[in-house]
Amino acid sequence: MKRRAFLLTLLAAAPLVATGARLPAVFVVHPYDTPSRVYARFRPLTLWLGGVLGRPMRLVIATTYNEQIEMIATGRADYAYIGPTPYVLARARAPVEILAGEAEGGQAFYQSALVVRTDSPIQRVADLAGRRIALGAEISMSSAVAPKQMLAQAGLKRSDLAEVAHLDRHERVALAVLHGDFDAGGLRLDIAKAYLPRGLRILATSQPLPPHVIAASPEVPAEEARQVRLALLNPDDAGLTAFQALGPHAGFVAVEDAHFHAVRRMVKALESW
Repeated sequence: MKRRAFLLTLLAAAPLVATGARLPAVFVVHPYDTPSRVYARFRPLTLWLGGVLGRPMRLVIATTYNEQIEMIATGRADYAYIGPTPYVLARARAPVEILAGEAEGGQAFYQSALVVRTDSPIQRVADLAGRRIALGAEISMSSAVAPKQMLAQAGLKRSDLAEVAHLDRHERVALAVLHGDFDAGGLRLDIAKAYLPRGLRILATSQPLPPHVIAASPEVPAEEARQVRLALLNPDDAGLTAFQALGPHAGFVAVEDAHFHAVRRMVKALESW
């Protein structure tokens, strides 16, 4: 009788063990674009990485940049595609580990741009004195931090501008400038170029910026993190196909935390802007 009860207990526990083994990893992306476009770009990647790990990987689009930081720093998310500024803020909270940096055509950097309307009389960054500026999320490197640095380098302080508004997504910034609600805006350079045919003009571009990275939470086992790193740096054919959803020349390269010291200095310098 005792043996039968023991077997029944094992059978009852088996589904829980199996379910636990199939618990999905969580991959979080910041809300830099519309949810539908973010999902289309990253779903193939998470499906492929889930296959690499032998367990499902669930794609989550954070509602804010700060939520993404909290999720990866506390282990609510296992992995994140995260920008330079959010990465250094998350790293300040917990030992978040960089697995690979995003590259385009083998180049592991990107740039930011200040844009105006094609018919705008503004020709130099210094001409933005007294004007209205639209930026993305406050901790977005390409749509807020780097544009502020460009303004500062042109001798403009926050007090020299009529208005600075944070509109979160890049798309909102581009449309706000196109519609004339703001005189200029900050965007990632590749996104700015996509809006040139619609009536935007690039006023200035930033210095090369450290790339977005895929990072692991400190809660991820070291061996699993190693698997993901190796897969990203040495993709098979399925991985290369998944990368194509991110961009026609997208890939990943080895990147270290030391590459982000310049970001930390930039953020520090802008505290008094």
